[in-house]
Amino acid sequence: MAKLLENETIIYFGPEPWAGLWRNRHQLMSRFAGQNDVWYVEPPTMLRGLLGLRRNGDAPPAPRRTRLFSRDASGVRIFHSPWWLPITGRAPFKDISIRIFLAVISLVARIGANRRAIVWFSRPTMVDYLGKLPAKSTIYHVVDEYGGYGHPTKMQSKPDDKEIEMLQTADAVVVVTPTLFDLKSPHNANTFVVPNAVDHDAYADRNLPSPDDITEIGGPIIGYSGLIAARLDLELLIDAAEARPDWNFVFVGSVNDQYCETGLQKLRDMSNVHFLGHKPVHDVPQYVRRFDVCIIPYVLNLRAQHASPLKLYEYAAASRPIVTTDFAAARSFDGHVRIARDANEFLRACEEALNLDASALEIQENLRMAAGNTWSHRVQQISEIIRGLDS
Repeated sequence: MAKLLENETIIYFGPEPWAGLWRNRHQLMSRFAGQNDVWYVEPPTMLRGLLGLRRNGDAPPAPRRTRLFSRDASGVRIFHSPWWLPITGRAPFKDISIRIFLAVISLVARIGANRRAIVWFSRPTMVDYLGKLPAKSTIYHVVDEYGGYGHPTKMQSKPDDKEIEMLQTADAVVVVTPTLFDLKSPHNANTFVVPNAVDHDAYADRNLPSPDDITEIGGPIIGYSGLIAARLDLELLIDAAEARPDWNFVFVGSVNDQYCETGLQKLRDMSNVHFLGHKPVHDVPQYVRRFDVCIIPYVLNLRAQHASPLKLYEYAAASRPIVTTDFAAARSFDGHVRIARDANEFLRACEEALNLDASALEIQENLRMAAGNTWSHRVQQISEIIRGLDS
């Protein structure tokens, strides 16, 4: 067993605020925080946005209400980038504003020449931060194909200049799928595949209570947990819900209707479709275990083909049958995932899955696979990678 990192300072630059849907970064950082000083840096305020507030007559939050940092229950320290510490993307002040922003982080995290940090980047646009912190090592963590963001129908991409610079400069690149490895590894020999994983004990617990808002929904339940957005094949879901009015389609998670407002509204208007909203991370397993069939109906695009959905592992750990669309991670899953290529196949796969019981071979194989792919395993893998950078 690899020795875990300990007594290190880790500074993780997050793409979003810490609060909200738990993702790969939350799972990893909360575990690293057990033996290390972990700082999660929320995105800085952009000066252009701040000036826009002023022009519109909207004032930023009062300084007395601003908390520079807080601590999550896991031990992660969260740096709440304050409005009074903005950065600008315009020369000649861009570099100055970034250096001031990072200098405040260094001061708060107490790093310097004698105490350097493991600096962790989560987006290629953070390349401007490289070389401006006292870093022991730098990690670029690729959990998605970012070139597909904002382009729901895009199917192909290659690293842009910023990402190439990030890839070439980072001490190590960690990716979540073999397909991402193929794209990124030509730019950095220290590229490693570390897939997503599951909090196995949380999802495998058979004694979880059933929340009231799902208990009152009759079965069978075809369920999805996670962000509800344009990455879902909404036309497929609409067709399925119309074809099976006796099934209930349940969605647990936050909704982002950008690029898909019409499709989501059609689903909302259907009597057998239920949106239960965002749930705290520790409550999500209670809902997943109430699903009769778990689905990952991604629309097939650039992001889907490079995705490593946490849901695959979570559904498997919950002993639920799984139906997905035809993306790469589903095809390579070590258990038995029913893959649908159109609405008719999706309906047929769900019907077959509804006839399974907990003793079915595919469910048992998925359960064993999930038990071998926990977040503790991933922390060990990444610890070994980081330790190898010093050898």
